[in-house]
Amino acid sequence: MAAIRYLLAKELKQFVRDPFMPRLALFFPVVLMLVMPWIATMDIKNVNISVVDEDGSPMSGRLVRKIEASDYFILKDTPSSYGEAFSGIEDGSTDIVLNIPRGMERGFVGGENVEVYIAANAVNSTKGSLGAGYLNSIVSEFSAEESGSRDAPVRLSVHYAFNPHLNYRLFMVPAFLIMVLIAICGFLPTVNIVSEKERGTIEQINVTPVGKGEFIASKIIFYGLLGLIIFTLSFLIGKFVYGIAPYGGYAAIYLAAVLFLLFMTGFGLTISNFSATLQQAVFAMFFFMMIFVLMSGLFTPAESMAGWAYGFSTLLPSRYFVDIMRAVCLKGSRIADVGFDFAMLALFSALMNVAAILTYRKRG
Repeated sequence: MAAIRYLLAKELKQFVRDPFMPRLALFFPVVLMLVMPWIATMDIKNVNISVVDEDGSPMSGRLVRKIEASDYFILKDTPSSYGEAFSGIEDGSTDIVLNIPRGMERGFVGGENVEVYIAANAVNSTKGSLGAGYLNSIVSEFSAEESGSRDAPVRLSVHYAFNPHLNYRLFMVPAFLIMVLIAICGFLPTVNIVSEKERGTIEQINVTPVGKGEFIASKIIFYGLLGLIIFTLSFLIGKFVYGIAPYGGYAAIYLAAVLFLLFMTGFGLTISNFSATLQQAVFAMFFFMMIFVLMSGLFTPAESMAGWAYGFSTLLPSRYFVDIMRAVCLKGSRIADVGFDFAMLALFSALMNVAAILTYRKRG
């Protein structure tokens, strides 16, 4: 522990004396959080839908088949009750629930206006609003076909769950919190060790009795604490500028942040262990950073990806961190509700830090 304390003091002095790193650590999250939520956009497909057919008539069956034949939707389930269907929205397996009321065909034939109810998962506000819009078009087209008139008697009543005003920034701000951690806690330890290699200072550590476990632990602790400070700063911006809040509790988001920080710090150290120059380290880290960002569901829902890409995304810890942050901040989920995601994050973090220790070569 004495060795680690001295190493942490060294890391702090080295970080503060660097003319570039402190500025990067401060301005990158501030600019990202204040600018990017205003300019990001997203497209979607493969919307999971559950249909509750209370009418059970030939007409309602035709409507279900028309929705199932659409390129936009995947018919996930046909539960017998709305409560059962809505539980799919709560656990994230369903994006939209369509509830066909009892007596729809009878009312339609009688010339009455029929209201069909939609509940959309608006945690992803774009997916919820566009999915509801697609469904509205399908139902309106179906109604016009059945009645032979553009003045269709079937109307939709839409409820957007978890984000009723479809505030897109509430969906994107947790994503940018994650990007801050990926960039800062991935790049900084990578650049730090490779810079020490190029300056020759790491050779001075190698000839000391400090073990490689202690050396890597000091890096992980220092950049983990720095990451928590940056995460807190970014979260405060999200809270006071955009109104985001951890409805599921601060313990959940900070536990997830710690686990993801440990992974990213260990990953950055592993990259640096295989990099001889700063240029190699930066290019390698940028390559993996793009994979973590683009294939984790930060911008494009993972379900909208090709099958192979969706499968690959389950191997990315950022995918589970994304799910945790959005579930906690928008749905009010607690640790037990997303226990699988926490377990996967913990597994990735442990494996990556073991890899960082094993791949570091101490040369005396």
